[in-house]
Amino acid sequence: MKIAHISDLHFGEELVREKVEKAVRQINEAEPDLVVITGDLSCWGIHSEMRDAYETLIDLKPEVVAVPGNHDARNIGHEFFELYFGDTKKHYKNDVISLIAADSTQPDLDDGYIGYEQREWIRNKTKKNKFNILALHHHIVPVPKTGRERNVLIDAGEMVELITTSGITAVLAGHRHMPYSIRLMRTHIIHAGTLGSFKVLGMPDQNYNIIEIENETLILKLKFVDFGEVEVGKFAIKTETPESIDIYHRIAKPKRVLFVSKANDCRTQMAEAIFNKISPNNMLALSAGLEPAESVDLRAIAVMKELDLKVNGKPRKISKEMLRDFDVIIEFDELGLGEYWDVRKPTTMEEYREVRREIWGRVEELVKRLLY
Repeated sequence: MKIAHISDLHFGEELVREKVEKAVRQINEAEPDLVVITGDLSCWGIHSEMRDAYETLIDLKPEVVAVPGNHDARNIGHEFFELYFGDTKKHYKNDVISLIAADSTQPDLDDGYIGYEQREWIRNKTKKNKFNILALHHHIVPVPKTGRERNVLIDAGEMVELITTSGITAVLAGHRHMPYSIRLMRTHIIHAGTLGSFKVLGMPDQNYNIIEIENETLILKLKFVDFGEVEVGKFAIKTETPESIDIYHRIAKPKRVLFVSKANDCRTQMAEAIFNKISPNNMLALSAGLEPAESVDLRAIAVMKELDLKVNGKPRKISKEMLRDFDVIIEFDELGLGEYWDVRKPTTMEEYREVRREIWGRVEELVKRLLY
């Protein structure tokens, strides 16, 4: 599978026309399976620029998938983009790849943003049996040698997590006119330079990328329009989620614990209060009963007050939603709902204090277990 990746043509006042026309001929001679354009086909998003881009790029023989850039989103550029290049986000797939082409632009703003709904769309378009490639205009990570950093995606952090947990092989982007590639965990982030603008940064010539995917290997070549090409590298493709991401997720995930008994008037109330006292802020416990009592045991309230702990004011009745939504269910009567803690019912004040100590120790162990 061979892909020609071009970006930042800037039809309009910045265009070096002969460079684009020559690159079109070169790409046709190379016979890639697909051409991916990661935005900024125009300077101002106006009709004449989009029309010029369309009439020039129509000579490309391979199939073309294009997404808009921030320049294309100026004025009402998205309307002209859609007229000539189709939807601003697209999904292309064949036997080898699933290409997810996302729209990172915002009308009349340079800043990029994907947003929750589009992130979920990206996640749903990834395919387990294919090499998943994400194409967008804005860069997810900063690009060196481009001056003061600006216009990284507003939700870059969420996108970093998405690509590292969704099995995305490569990200294709543009925007800064500087070709650059970096491996982020197991995803290859590949930036194209400018193909058509006179604003060439850090390179001897206008340029584009040639990407080949074969035998679990990604081969990246940097092609200069007038000065040949350089093989940047061959990279093994590994799409499994790095273990470190799973660890971070597991630690950060909020945990909910439900303490259950028949009456929810004593031991479960004590467990709830103790858990919420000593657990970290991403954990919460509630207690409930199958047949809740009218009120909480007064002696349970008294022994908890000795430690400045306040129990829930009224027993709760357990519901189906509780059983479904909690991560851990601890039961103090054998109800067959979760993990059973064999803690006796107290009868004297001394036994209430002993039960309090026993529950405290068990809750400490539970918190440690849930942390990691």
